[in-house]
Amino acid sequence: MKNIVLLILFCMSALLILCCGAYGEITSRNKDFIKRLNNKLVIGEENKEIFLRGINLSPSVSNKPDENAYKYIADIKMNVIRIHLRYRFFYNPDSPNNYKESVWEWLNEHIKLAQKYQVYLIFQLTEVEGAQFVPIKGYPFDYAIWEDDQLQSNFTSLWREIADRYKHERQVIGYSLFCEPVCSKTVDQWKKLANETIKAIRQVDKNHIIFIERIYGENEIRREVSKIELPIDKAFFLVDDDNVVYEFYFFERDEYTHQFAPWRPEPELLQSISYPDSNRTIIYEEENGAKETFRFTKEYLEFYLHKQMEFGKKYNVPMFVWGFGALKNVYRNKGGLTWLEDVVDLYNKNDLHYTLWVYRDEYCGISDNEEVKKILMKTIK
Repeated sequence: MKNIVLLILFCMSALLILCCGAYGEITSRNKDFIKRLNNKLVIGEENKEIFLRGINLSPSVSNKPDENAYKYIADIKMNVIRIHLRYRFFYNPDSPNNYKESVWEWLNEHIKLAQKYQVYLIFQLTEVEGAQFVPIKGYPFDYAIWEDDQLQSNFTSLWREIADRYKHERQVIGYSLFCEPVCSKTVDQWKKLANETIKAIRQVDKNHIIFIERIYGENEIRREVSKIELPIDKAFFLVDDDNVVYEFYFFERDEYTHQFAPWRPEPELLQSISYPDSNRTIIYEEENGAKETFRFTKEYLEFYLHKQMEFGKKYNVPMFVWGFGALKNVYRNKGGLTWLEDVVDLYNKNDLHYTLWVYRDEYCGISDNEEVKKILMKTIK
């Protein structure tokens, strides 16, 4: 009888080990979460500083994760991939709380690849229900989320669900809540929604970093359209949480990096711009009346980058360039490779975290561009 009991206990222990092992494959091989410490990102008991350098992935949930992207990023010694998410991956608008099981399986596959190639992940919601603020020809703007309580509830509930499922996952650095917000009225709308979403996430997950992006316009007017910048202390705002990173994109200048983009309004398609161009005048103007004139050179890029960084220096918080890059034609024959070298050099000199836009895309992808790869490998810190 004693031998039977011992055999049962042995089998139960073995089963428990197998289960834990299986769970470990979907959780993480890393021992620690990356976290914020003042204006740095650190990891481990000794709070070792870590710099995040990587690339964005803009995938489809209907396709398997692209292992080539993970291998590419690991080969050039980058350490993070930003996964773009769309609300439709998770639910249909007529059933917002009925989450699709397929999306969790898909995200778990990404985590397994991240473990295999030892890179981290950031989940970023790039398509938000009731939000469309990017100038796209024939695609109407949509600011409904700022006025609709149900849409805001859908938004916070989705992030709470994501956080609850991945609260123990150390391969995931954190959650980038809202891509490129432009408010229908004032920045207070984004402040309110951001703080409510953070509160919902922290009910279930106190481990992961939350990424908060600046706004790019108020009263339904985007900065690229108005040509007027918001003062930095208005574009950025502090939230009520200590484990937060503040982020922005850097497609400077937009009319250069996005020239001849087929989705842009017609007048922008007619411009042909190269970098650097000391004859091209750039006017930086804020709504408070501040105004400066530059030439389209590295000096301007440095000015604009430092302008964004004023917020981080003032409040001693880390900052992240979540997206930067150019269209393929800009890299080929418009000085885009020089622009990329200058931009990444500025990031490294200023200890900025960054993820390049984008690994593979019909118009912007860099996966087949060996020159871009060489620049990234040469300038990686």
